[in-house]
Amino acid sequence: MNSLSDENLARMAKEGDRKAFEELFGRYKKPILNFIYRVIGNKETAEEITQEVFIRVYKNLNIFDPNRKFSSWIYVIARNLAKNALRDRVYFRDLSIEAPIAEKGKAIALKDVISDPSAKPDFVAESAELNKEAQAVLNSLPLKYREVIAMCSVQGFTYKEAAAVIGCSVATVAIRLNKAKIMFMKKLGIDIKRPR
Repeated sequence: MNSLSDENLARMAKEGDRKAFEELFGRYKKPILNFIYRVIGNKETAEEITQEVFIRVYKNLNIFDPNRKFSSWIYVIARNLAKNALRDRVYFRDLSIEAPIAEKGKAIALKDVISDPSAKPDFVAESAELNKEAQAVLNSLPLKYREVIAMCSVQGFTYKEAAAVIGCSVATVAIRLNKAKIMFMKKLGIDIKRPR
């Protein structure tokens, strides 16, 4: 089953193949949990929401269109549940820039991956005092900016993939990510003038 596409597995699961659903669960449990944790900031809550994501996926397989990307569909469900939790303030915790995340088999911190995908500049200072301030600034960003940071800078989504999940244009994702970085740097007092 490892060689089957997500869409084929979803089709098989839709037809009642339990192993196909288990394979999808195995492929997506960690990435979905990581994404929700980046948005919510609390591991236990992220685990609860992740369970709810897979319950909803299972219950709604009958409406999944196999001509669409399964990954986009499941991330839309995850995003909506995370947004609902934040809106209801039931699960809200701060997003930690120090919390370890999985990146190609090694643990790194969010502060180490928030970067421009084209130039890869490290704009988060190394000092402990600035890291505390950076944490506060990151937590102060509106959800629409935090979620693009979580998707593009942490999860490694392309702008196109993030746009499909959020339900906006690729340009909107790029603008939000750029604005989030600018807001972040300005609030930290980092000069954002670019060389000519």
